[in-house]
Amino acid sequence: MERVLSSVQIVALLVSASYGIGFLFGSGELALTHGMAGSIYGMATGVGMLALAVAAKPLWRSGLSVWDLFGRAYGSSLRGLVAVLSLVWMAGVLAAQIHGGVAAARLLGIPDPYGLFMVLGLVYAAAHMSLHMASRVFAGCLLMSGLVLVYALVAADGVPLYWQAVPRFFEDLDTYTASQVSTMSVAVGLLVVTGADYHQFVLSGRTARSAVIGCVLAGLALILIGFLPAAVVVAMQSSGALANMPDGKQVIPWVLSRKAGDLMGVLGPGMLVALSLAALGSGAAILRAMASAISTILPSTRRPGFASAAGLMLGAMLASRDQGIVQTMVSVNIVYLASIGVCFVALLANIRLPAQHARATLIAGFVVSGGVYVASWWGLVPQQADISSLLAGLAASFGVAVGFRCVAGLRGAGVTKSCH
Repeated sequence: MERVLSSVQIVALLVSASYGIGFLFGSGELALTHGMAGSIYGMATGVGMLALAVAAKPLWRSGLSVWDLFGRAYGSSLRGLVAVLSLVWMAGVLAAQIHGGVAAARLLGIPDPYGLFMVLGLVYAAAHMSLHMASRVFAGCLLMSGLVLVYALVAADGVPLYWQAVPRFFEDLDTYTASQVSTMSVAVGLLVVTGADYHQFVLSGRTARSAVIGCVLAGLALILIGFLPAAVVVAMQSSGALANMPDGKQVIPWVLSRKAGDLMGVLGPGMLVALSLAALGSGAAILRAMASAISTILPSTRRPGFASAAGLMLGAMLASRDQGIVQTMVSVNIVYLASIGVCFVALLANIRLPAQHARATLIAGFVVSGGVYVASWWGLVPQQADISSLLAGLAASFGVAVGFRCVAGLRGAGVTKSCH
């Protein structure tokens, strides 16, 4: 791996990888009902980036991302299983982009379900195109949306509110339950720490110091940016401008298109098109990664069209649920983290697990946590299903791991009776 990135370049790449449709639209959606605490996704992302700074130095020295270390510790076969589990959180990110694309399509006057079909078709087509230029367009669209968001904050007299964002954020946290705060913080923050998509930038730093500084500055920048969508929504909500907003997912694209239109009429629809392109570009990138993972897992699906269709179907299934954008990502992140959590902690603690035991531990966590998640679709689990999914999955993984070690210890001592 080439170590060529300065700390400033690392900051730019980490922030651009974090600030997307889920971050932007999801924070605005939450702000409608949770005030400044709607920034919790951005705050968790920023804090996760600061936590990544703690691991950046040893990570940089190793030259391997955490999941390469994971595969080296537990064997190559387990790396494939981790790839399967990675499809879970990637599907959640894809579903968030689909939500965002559909929200923009509705504002453009495209009714359901045609807007959904159009978004799915365009994401599928974009995934088979060269993403080099698309990535630039995607970044440009998000940059433009950020500038318009700042303008919207000033126009709505929300600057004083933004300066009071931190105390207001903690005040409005009471609108969540304790389990909601904990699961959202864990699901988002830990995925930043363990995400190989972020690790690639850390590993490419010129020095370990560059990697650490880049993570710290990116974390602080994301915290500052994270308050913007909620501040704009709260400021406009207090003036009554959002009284008739039919869908929380539409609030940020609606605000951005309206404020862009105030500058020049044609910019209103143009902003919606730009946001749609951003959603399509991000969705295409994640779908491409999902197709690659599916092709690796199932060699018979080497045809990219089939693998992409399978990944798109998985994302569409998650998007079809009546969940918020952030909640969609959090729920599936929880399943992923509950599956790999015990083995990951064992790796950090230098506790040796045989490959077979690690595989059984991962599978147990996934089956139980995923089972709770699916049961919540049918209303078989209480409203706080995420915390149940996390705790049940971790308990199952831990029980399997401890059981194997207990049995192995008894066999080593020559004891044949069962482990109690």
